[in-house]
Formats: sequence, structure tokens, C-alpha cells
Amino acid sequence: MSDEEDKRLSSLLHAFTAATERTERAVLGDQDLDRAFRRVDDVSEHVRKLYEQLTALRSQIAAQIYEKEKLSLSVLAERWGMSKTRAGQIIRAAKQGEQGGNQ
Repeated sequence: MSDEEDKRLSSLLHAFTAATERTERAVLGDQDLDRAFRRVDDVSEHVRKLYEQLTALRSQIAAQIYEKEKLSLSVLAERWGMSKTRAGQIIRAAKQGEQGGNQ
């Protein structure tokens, strides 16, 4: 990733945080609590879907690194700053995703 791409990603993350804060202010200021609930529920559902997409993407990339570089889970875990167990979970998630996509 280039410096320019890093800056764009950082800008997107900042915008997402700002949007989250605006959403919070809007729903907390709504006197109609049922409407406030529906609004924040809609936003949380959207964020959940984004999270699932990004988690799957992370797993795919992790599996590519694992297979291409032929590294052990211990080496990957140290490289990524996580436990060996967590690194294994991410790799397994990618493999399960591949199997699910082929059925």
C-alpha cells in the first residue's frame, strides 16, 4: 500500500468514526425512543455486515500469506502481534469460507 493509499484509508476510518459520533448524537437527541431504536438498529445491522465482509477479507489475505510464504502459525502470530491460536482461527475461517463458497 502506498503512502497515498494509507492516507485515504486513514481518512475513511476518520470519516467512519465521525459518522458514528453523529449517529450517536442524532439518536440520543431523538425524543421518539422507538424511532431512535430503529435508526440505531439499522446502522448497527449495516456495520455488522461491513464487519463480516472485512473479517472475511482479512481471513482470505491471511490464508494467501500463509500458503504463499509457507510460514508456521507461530511465525505468523508473532508477525501479526497475536496468539498462535488466534492466527489459526483466522486461517481456518478462510478455509471454511472457501469450502462454503464451493458448495
